[in-house]
Amino acid sequence: MSASQTVNPASSSTAPGDPASAAAGSRPVTRMAVIDAAARVVARRGDHRMRWSAIAYEAGNEQAVLAASWFQDVPALIDECYARTAQAFAESLLRGETAPGTALDKVAAFLVAALELRRERGSLLSFRRGRDLPTALQRRLHEWDQMVRTRLKRLLTRGRRDGSLALRNLDSACELILASLQVPDVAVDGPEQRMWDSELVELLLAALSEPHPPEDEPRKSVAVAQGACLCGTVRYELDGPFEVMSHCHCSMCRKHHGAAFATFVTVSLTSFRWVAGEDALSTYQSSAYGKRTFCSKCGSVMPVVEPDTGIAFCPAGNLDGELGIQPQSHRFVGSKASWHTITDALPQHEEV
Repeated sequence: MSASQTVNPASSSTAPGDPASAAAGSRPVTRMAVIDAAARVVARRGDHRMRWSAIAYEAGNEQAVLAASWFQDVPALIDECYARTAQAFAESLLRGETAPGTALDKVAAFLVAALELRRERGSLLSFRRGRDLPTALQRRLHEWDQMVRTRLKRLLTRGRRDGSLALRNLDSACELILASLQVPDVAVDGPEQRMWDSELVELLLAALSEPHPPEDEPRKSVAVAQGACLCGTVRYELDGPFEVMSHCHCSMCRKHHGAAFATFVTVSLTSFRWVAGEDALSTYQSSAYGKRTFCSKCGSVMPVVEPDTGIAFCPAGNLDGELGIQPQSHRFVGSKASWHTITDALPQHEEV
């Protein structure tokens, strides 16, 4: 049954005495309404244990119980809840990215679009609350989370460059925005909620905006960076300027790179291209979440390209010349090597 179809017990084959027939006088319920109701239940509870009766109650329609036949099981419904949140963020980010004006104007357009969708649906779920979900779904949540954060950081970086946004840490600014949007419970769409949302936009923009002179041109001067393996068989290019660079301390990156941590430059796939030697690449599925790519001739670590998220993670050590960017954070420091001490002042994140 498609997303636009509805359940109408009056036209079903239920017998007069069946519970479904008792709802014959109710308005039809759409598939999207059931998904949104389930998302509100998940957001309010803080976990993923729920019954169809609770979803029907949240939807305000007894017929929603019949919608169980639309989904394989509750985990399948939960999957669609998070996919709908990912779609909402993608649509809102596109509104922001294509809005006219400075980066501050673009961030404002993103916030307004995201809050409109949140009022319409009742909640935007947090991708980081899914540890009790199946592994495959956890991986999708991780990919969606990275997609949202990478695109949002791109907007924030533009603001740092054009002088319309504060020169604050990108991870902290991103966390502030998402924490404000992914709250557990939101009132239904109405004048009061619209007023609260307007005030939220003003507060967030005030926190993010701190006009300053645009950054010096050298940061913008890197047009293309060249990357290659040790033997030169595999070569690739990245279109600059670059916006996201971080140190990863997870045990898999440490083992794969043979170092205390791995440093990556993260770019969109539209800015990445293989130049030579793509057929010489080998891939190792290191976990349910991701894979490791390397040159089959010299063993050099190579970029990980993720079509699902539209992102390429490129080892900074592959890249030649000036990159016009410095590392911005330490990730997965909860897994860092016991013999290594972080001595810089960059933000540290335990598990991301």
